[in-house]
Amino acid sequence: MPSSRFLPMCFLFSFFLVSLPLLISCIRPADVPEVEKECAKTPHPDMCIRCIKSDTSRGTNDISELTYEILFCMMSEATHGHEFADVLAQQTTEPYLLRALKTCNVSLFSASNDLTDSLMRMEGEDYGKAESDLVSADKGVARCLEAFVKQPIVTFPPQLFSHVDLAARYYDVAHVFFGLIPG
Repeated sequence: MPSSRFLPMCFLFSFFLVSLPLLISCIRPADVPEVEKECAKTPHPDMCIRCIKSDTSRGTNDISELTYEILFCMMSEATHGHEFADVLAQQTTEPYLLRALKTCNVSLFSASNDLTDSLMRMEGEDYGKAESDLVSADKGVARCLEAFVKQPIVTFPPQLFSHVDLAARYYDVAHVFFGLIPG
């Protein structure tokens, strides 16, 4: 027979497990309509919504916080692109492809660093400098694209292109969001 102290503990634990999701849903804002409204103002609303919804820890729908989320998604794509270009560059001996991959490796690494700076400036509410870092990061992404355009006999590796393309699209979204931040 269970002890008399065990039953109240089981009840309390069960109550906690049942009520925790309800408490969490009350704390988090009902953000879907607001996020969709803000993302609809951008050239890539579906991508914007997916990025913002991927962070379940977000506490508000403030436009500066939504901008932060987009910058983080862009930084992730630039970082993954840099890492992928680095691996491919180490594996190829074809000189034109190697040149393009090295350019992407360096420029996406630089873009990732610029976006890290932008994120830190967002935290400090220095939106002008954060946007300047974003523009600098976009130039790094564009340098990677140009590296393959300048090498017409070289095929842009699809996975690398995907990272670069997504980073460029996140730039478009972030650029719109910066324009919506009250100044």
